[in-house]
Amino acid sequence: MKKIIAICGVELSLIFKKPQNYLMMFAAPLLLTLVFGGLLGGNDDKVRLAIVDQDDTLLSQHYIRELKQLDDMYTFQTMSKSKASEKLKQKKIAGVITLSRTFQEKLEKGEKPELVFSHGPELTGAPVAKQYAESKLAKLNIQVTAAKTAAEAAGESWKSAYKTVIAKDHRDSAPAVKRESLNDKKEGKGVSDTASRAAGFSILFVMLTMMGAAGTILEARKSGVWQRLLTASVSRAEIGAGYVLSFFVIGWIQFGMLLLASHWLFGISWGNPAALIVLVSFFLFAVVGIGLMIAAHVRTPEQQLAFGNLFVIATCMVSGMYWPIEIEPKLMQSIADFLPQKWAMSGLTEIIANGATITDILGICGILFAFAAVTFTAGLKALRT
Repeated sequence: MKKIIAICGVELSLIFKKPQNYLMMFAAPLLLTLVFGGLLGGNDDKVRLAIVDQDDTLLSQHYIRELKQLDDMYTFQTMSKSKASEKLKQKKIAGVITLSRTFQEKLEKGEKPELVFSHGPELTGAPVAKQYAESKLAKLNIQVTAAKTAAEAAGESWKSAYKTVIAKDHRDSAPAVKRESLNDKKEGKGVSDTASRAAGFSILFVMLTMMGAAGTILEARKSGVWQRLLTASVSRAEIGAGYVLSFFVIGWIQFGMLLLASHWLFGISWGNPAALIVLVSFFLFAVVGIGLMIAAHVRTPEQQLAFGNLFVIATCMVSGMYWPIEIEPKLMQSIADFLPQKWAMSGLTEIIANGATITDILGICGILFAFAAVTFTAGLKALRT
């Protein structure tokens, strides 16, 4: 055990001797969290959108009321077309939803009205907002169809049926349905953009660091370090265990420092410490296994770094580290199920938002353990050959 710890200590000292490593490990993820989560996100996580109602009819007004129901994600303001265009240019709003003059006419004919969604390039959540608007429009179309059917049966106009049956406000007669956000159980708030970015960038940069660290195995083999250790009565298993332990410790030092720094700088509460430790540990073992697999199939540390970084960046994109995974195509979402980042992010969200304990994330930890077992076994087997 002393030999394993000694090898681990040497590798840690080599990593932390290089000043540029501190930039990659700590400064870069915190800076990106500040920029994308803090400054761009602002103090209000809601997206401000304007609605231009050119139709001004029963159905267009009801559609606007339906849109405004999701008030914890979007803030909608009804305004004129000229005023909305001006505010969009000034970046006081993120986008504009314009209802055409034939909005109600199209719905009466059973056709889909035209919705024009204008926004700037900085609105990364535009597909989600557009999908939300279209889902409300689809619901309204169903309601109109139902009202027309009911009107025919009752021998009255569809507008009367719509007003009395569908457009009636049921809030006084039925209990309100509260849309509970992820963190309502603890603080009455959802997961902030800053917390989400901090978790995503922490996962990304920890993986990048560990991909580079895994390349030290190749460097040690190439420079003859392994051969010298073997002649010094150190077994191959002890050498491998020392390196693996160093990768794991490096990952935890980086992740731990990022958690503490983001808590102090951005006020992020990371939830249950025990659940966090277990989840991150399983994830780090899975990442170490991936690093070993890549190291076993390349010849130089440079190749390890190049292929490792390419793998990490590409898979983090698919796993929803940069944007909500819900806006991705179904194929990409299916691929994400086979990547550890997706499950690590899901676990962190549960811990941060819902105050999940170890028992609450046992399923996610089991999946990460399976990732670690498969990648470790494959990586070690390939390294022996």
